[in-house]
Amino acid sequence: MMQVWKTIAIGRHLVDVPDTATVIPQWRHNEVQIELADEIRTNAEYDKMVDDRERVLRASKHNKHGTLFVQRVQHANRGVTLVSWREPFSKYVYLFDTFYRAGGQTVIYSGEVTVDLRDSAIAVCDELSQSWREIVPGTIPERPGFVVRNTILENTAFNHESWTLAIRLAGKPDVALRIATYARSVDRPGLRERSGGLLASLLGSIAGMHQLRNQARDVGPIVGHEILVAGTEAGKRHYAFKWESPGKAYELADPHINVSMNVTESDYTTNEASFADDAEALEIWDRLVDSIRLRPGAVGPQE
Repeated sequence: MMQVWKTIAIGRHLVDVPDTATVIPQWRHNEVQIELADEIRTNAEYDKMVDDRERVLRASKHNKHGTLFVQRVQHANRGVTLVSWREPFSKYVYLFDTFYRAGGQTVIYSGEVTVDLRDSAIAVCDELSQSWREIVPGTIPERPGFVVRNTILENTAFNHESWTLAIRLAGKPDVALRIATYARSVDRPGLRERSGGLLASLLGSIAGMHQLRNQARDVGPIVGHEILVAGTEAGKRHYAFKWESPGKAYELADPHINVSMNVTESDYTTNEASFADDAEALEIWDRLVDSIRLRPGAVGPQE
């Protein structure tokens, strides 16, 4: 039976995954992790969650200031930032708990901010409160922004945004499959430019490991390289696959992208929980890597 694949919008990209796979996404904006509070369904529940958090902070003691709580800042569209001291002894670092509503979805950030950057950080939070939108279920947005499941942060300014997607293939619990991207501010060498140590490590990890591929591999306009190695030990076939696009500094349209697929030492002693043969492993690998593309409209007009 032919495997059916579905398209997922994540960050500023689209990727295809088997429809039977379980996906575990994570997102970061300006290096701060984004959380979605699915259990908060109404504005009343949202207000209670924020108020409860404020009460906890007010009741928590600070060695000098009496309480960890510092300030509550109201933003547009019901957005709220609770500023507190990070620790009871903190003098120079705040904790920002920021909450947004995007339609029926609640978005949460929690990040550290130094005292000298408090005002500028609040200004950024205020700006972001006007940029979150809910995505109509079953649709893929074609406007600029960073997609976080059923929401989108509509912006085109460079920031250190990133996302990861762990993929668990149905019936293959011994396969570790992961995609990760991040917008970088420094250009770095590509995979094959620095592959000497990496390749030696992969080939030396298991007796009999050998290269299946070591080549340049562009995916549409995305420049990339791949190194695929495999080997058999005690009757079990092991795989260590890696594809990477180095990306360009300060280019949201061209972030660093890293894809890996591994079957290595585990509690499984045979390949019954992974791949029947190399052909099956390569088929899934190629289908996934070839599907990665920039979402149309994701970064706005390009100069």
